[in-house]
Amino acid sequence: MNCNKVDHLIMKYMDGILTMEEAKHLNQHITKCDTCREEFFTYQKMIDVLQDGQLVEAPKDFEATVMNRIKDIEIDYEVKEKISIDTISAMVWGLFSLIFGIGVLLVLYRYPIIEYLVENPYLGDWASSMVPTVDILSTYISDIKEEIISILSTSKYVFSSLRLILIPVLSILGAIKYYIYRKAKVEI
Repeated sequence: MNCNKVDHLIMKYMDGILTMEEAKHLNQHITKCDTCREEFFTYQKMIDVLQDGQLVEAPKDFEATVMNRIKDIEIDYEVKEKISIDTISAMVWGLFSLIFGIGVLLVLYRYPIIEYLVENPYLGDWASSMVPTVDILSTYISDIKEEIISILSTSKYVFSSLRLILIPVLSILGAIKYYIYRKAKVEI
């Protein structure tokens, strides 16, 4: 018998639910195994000490004293670190990205998701009732897709015009920055 099983038998012995057959196996093992014998007697001593120990009663006003001390503890509600606007904006953009990503996944994989839900015994009826709604949404999505394509095709002319304006503006801003840098370097 291995020591893991004997450990289980020791616990059963301490609880007083050991059968005669198990007691026989336990006795055979602890006569041969020093580690398990030491563990058995350690547990036995603990049980004896706990059973012989006297209960100590708490003073009558113990509960009231503890509760008053808890009330007296000052709780510091001061915020340790203020949240910056950058952190908040990062959280907002992260949440937006997460929601957008989930939306894209739902749009791209809508049919496999619906098929899975229809086959689910708990959600099958609900998912079956959603199929017409998904088909309607699919037509809306294709309409939106066509509109986006038409906007992008007309906007390439706008973007090319913006590029003609943006390049000189960025060049001027770069020149101003260089001028400020040179002026600051000369003053040092």
